[in-house]
Amino acid sequence: MAASMQDRAADDQAWVGELVRTAVAGIPFYRDLLAGADTSRLDGLPTFDKQKTAHYGRFPLSAGGPAGAHRVVATSGTTGDRLFVAFDQADLTRVGTWLEKVGRRVGVTSSDALLNTHCYGLWVGGPILDLLAHRSGACVVPLGPTSPAGVLHMLAGGVGTAISATPSYLRRLVETAEATGFDLKGTGLRLGFIGAEAAESALRRTLLARLPDGFQWIELYGLTETYGPSVAFAPDPEVAELELNTQDFCIEVLDLKADEPVAPGAVGELTITSRSPSRSPLIRYRTRDLVRVTAGEPAAPTRVSRIIGRADDALKIGGVLMYPSAVAEIVTGMLPASAEWRGIVRRCGSDDELFLEAEAPPSLCEAVQLAFHERVGLDVTVISVDEAALTRSREKTRRIVIEQETGAAPPGPTRRTACG
Repeated sequence: MAASMQDRAADDQAWVGELVRTAVAGIPFYRDLLAGADTSRLDGLPTFDKQKTAHYGRFPLSAGGPAGAHRVVATSGTTGDRLFVAFDQADLTRVGTWLEKVGRRVGVTSSDALLNTHCYGLWVGGPILDLLAHRSGACVVPLGPTSPAGVLHMLAGGVGTAISATPSYLRRLVETAEATGFDLKGTGLRLGFIGAEAAESALRRTLLARLPDGFQWIELYGLTETYGPSVAFAPDPEVAELELNTQDFCIEVLDLKADEPVAPGAVGELTITSRSPSRSPLIRYRTRDLVRVTAGEPAAPTRVSRIIGRADDALKIGGVLMYPSAVAEIVTGMLPASAEWRGIVRRCGSDDELFLEAEAPPSLCEAVQLAFHERVGLDVTVISVDEAALTRSREKTRRIVIEQETGAAPPGPTRRTACG
């Protein structure tokens, strides 16, 4: 019996050797990273993140770079230099097969028209959401990062049953509709493919209350390095978990400080390995995204929670360890839908201080401040600023910044009111 189980385990890992052989042969980064590693098993290989590829040129993960490739895409560069990745037609076909499955599961048909507000150019979002629509038989309206008014103009003309957007853009769309007296509930929108950044539950509830009844918020997850949102999706908007694409990727949820699976129920880092050789394979790639396993084992889950936070975004405020998503959950749940907010962390030795600016009256800021104290035992300074004083973003929004990263001073007496 033991020998049989060992044979089965060896068969399950047979793809690892082939993946490593092709990657090492064509990609200098992997040749160096995997030198001396046990290439017979996935857990015998080291992990890596994007920072480790810094000295391997513009295409550190792509065999041959762009020569002969079908398409080149690049990361945004918000956490360092832009990482360029080249993909083949076979990659496009693979991703298209997954997206067709997603579209079928959520009910996209030839009668749908997708208003695609994601970026094009070197960004992967726009073309890959186009692909989802095409593989599902739907029409694409490639709006790109247009103004919310442009989307409302299409909806007013009866065009659009689905939308693809970031949560930040969807929020701006709702705000613009309310400011102009446009009734989104009266449109034909019935579902949205929302991704590229996390969205706290309170924001989801706020936005869904202003969208048509029955609107489905379909969360997609992926990276530039995976050719877009081909890693996971949330088939049930009412359940806070993502179904993983285990056919194309082997997913692990690993300890932040060791290349080992976390204990069941613990938070760990989502780590991705491609299951088959390609021009730009991933081999135990740490995404920096934090999740909990909700189905399966941490070494091979089939479902995980929505993204809880980023491994490099943990904040220790007054001795309390918090992630930006937890801060956002409290703030967004108390502010009006149209109110923006920002946070600045001041480094103070081993414990930091958090200052929040919110487009809300002083009394509400005081309530937010009290909520932090009562819910998590955290003393936060919440500052009231004028309506529309804070900038909006149509793409990813980073609402909490570290003072040493920007040189910005914490909000002071030049603001309207400091509550506390």
